[in-house]
Amino acid sequence: MYHEDALEEYQKAVKAGLKEQRALTAAGKDPFPAVLDQIIGNLSDTSTKDMGIVDIPAERIVGVKSAGRITAFTASFHPLLDQDSEFATKWINLCEAHLTEGIQEPILCYEYLGNFYVQEGNKRVSVLRHFGAPRITASVRRILPLPSEEPRIRAYYEFVEFYKTAKLYQIQFCRPGGYAELLAALGKDPGESWTEMEQRTFSAYYQYFRDALRALGSDADRLPPEEALLLWLRVYPYSQL
Repeated sequence: MYHEDALEEYQKAVKAGLKEQRALTAAGKDPFPAVLDQIIGNLSDTSTKDMGIVDIPAERIVGVKSAGRITAFTASFHPLLDQDSEFATKWINLCEAHLTEGIQEPILCYEYLGNFYVQEGNKRVSVLRHFGAPRITASVRRILPLPSEEPRIRAYYEFVEFYKTAKLYQIQFCRPGGYAELLAALGKDPGESWTEMEQRTFSAYYQYFRDALRALGSDADRLPPEEALLLWLRVYPYSQL
């Protein structure tokens, strides 16, 4: 792969980034990645757990650990800086590495409430997402909020138990009871381990389901795909998904 081809990819990525920046700004939304330090504030109210090396869903990488140079990326990690910048040179070199031998080094990120915030590896995320990578290998540190009766926190702690056996980050319910209903629809008991084949099959089926929703123009803000899946499973058996 020639340098000129990697440069062309950077130009395409920046074009997509500028388009996303304009669209988000016009909609009154922040065009840059979220900053975890600004979200969680006082770290004394949380605890951290090392989750090891995990393949995480690329679309759940929503921000960065600290502010730094967040204006170099859009919310979806498209690059924004001029192609003559040092940033662009590093991005292009990573692009060449990806297209010739693959990006091998895991990123370092924090997981909070099911989403991921990058501490090291922003440009790796940018390159891999530019090429449509569905998963990115990461060294993950999970930040656990203090338990509370808030529905989102209760649902998250249900996810923590679900993850122990399913090892799936794709499903993130925002209300309690969602995981129990999903397991029942799948014919699995709480705490029952998932085989690798079950994990792969469910991930593929769920991706098809989300793609179909998007093709129909479904508004994910009004009806998240997880909730839509539960509605579907109340009518049809999982085997027909």
